[in-house]
Amino acid sequence: MNVLLVEDDEFKAKNLAEFVEDIFLESDIDIAASLVQAIDYVNKKKYDFLFVDMAIPSHPIVSGGGAPMSFLTGGLEVLLELSSMDRDDACFIVTQYPEIELAGEFYPVDRAGKAIKEQLGYDVLGCVEFSEDTDYWKDQIKMALKKNEYIDS
Repeated sequence: MNVLLVEDDEFKAKNLAEFVEDIFLESDIDIAASLVQAIDYVNKKKYDFLFVDMAIPSHPIVSGGGAPMSFLTGGLEVLLELSSMDRDDACFIVTQYPEIELAGEFYPVDRAGKAIKEQLGYDVLGCVEFSEDTDYWKDQIKMALKKNEYIDS
């Protein structure tokens, strides 16, 4: 199972990686901490699943290299890249915010998937709000995986 985590927060990336390893026992996980890295990964490899954060920096943070720009909707650029390549890698949006911005409009996380499909033409499996205080995000992802028959239980 090839999985790409597009996440710049080390704690959140670690939680996502552990979650993926629990669900898919044999998984090969790549982690992209910036938009440039994510685009590079998707151009080189097809993924069974992507877990994409919306707010990611433009470039990797390099000591002495200046601060990269932060993109609040950088994760959408990853989806646009996949769409332009006619790819349909299964994707979850995992954000720490209760809303996702699309074209200047904010959508609650539970309705953002539909808006992404309508505006970008990319069908995400779901959008979830990550919180370290609860496992609700894990339950939401598991339900979507079951619904789409990626897992049994």
